[in-house]
Amino acid sequence: MSKIIINHIDNLIKALIITKNDVGLIKKIIKVLLSSIKKGKKVFVYGNGGSFADSSHFVGELTATYKKKRKPLPFFLLGSNIASISAWGNDYKFEDYISRELDGYGSKEDVLIILSTSGGNFKKKQSINLIKMANKAKEKNIFIISLLGKGGGVLKSKSDISYIVKSNLTATIQEIHKTLLHSICEVIDKDI
Repeated sequence: MSKIIINHIDNLIKALIITKNDVGLIKKIIKVLLSSIKKGKKVFVYGNGGSFADSSHFVGELTATYKKKRKPLPFFLLGSNIASISAWGNDYKFEDYISRELDGYGSKEDVLIILSTSGGNFKKKQSINLIKMANKAKEKNIFIISLLGKGGGVLKSKSDISYIVKSNLTATIQEIHKTLLHSICEVIDKDI
């Protein structure tokens, strides 16, 4: 049991050290978000499964509060209307709903943050809904930031900026994404 725990922590430490060396790319992501907020644009966030939970947490930090009392920021969690998702999934295709929601809410120069541990893969039928959402964002001239893993998948090439965690372990990728999201909150709190 101890070996499993230590191995998990060691994998995370290795990935964190690599991530620490990529701080320039994280700063670039933060600059885009700060500029978007200052221009009055919306920031949409979405991921599947555990990445949805992380997206929800991130949006909560920015619409409620992170460390300091401040105004709510224009961050929106896509996919949180269960009635709409279940209705669309039942009558049409689940994989098309998030694109539809972004189409209804998103405008030119808004920002979309996608969290995905795989980055999407057509052959493996992974995260097809995220790929379709990225295509819709491109159609609407919405800036795409992706936090990815496992080499970045299809979303790597569809994103304006992508940070790819240097790991193939889903748990490690998600833990690095959480660290990055909290770092983004930290800087936004100091700047806003």
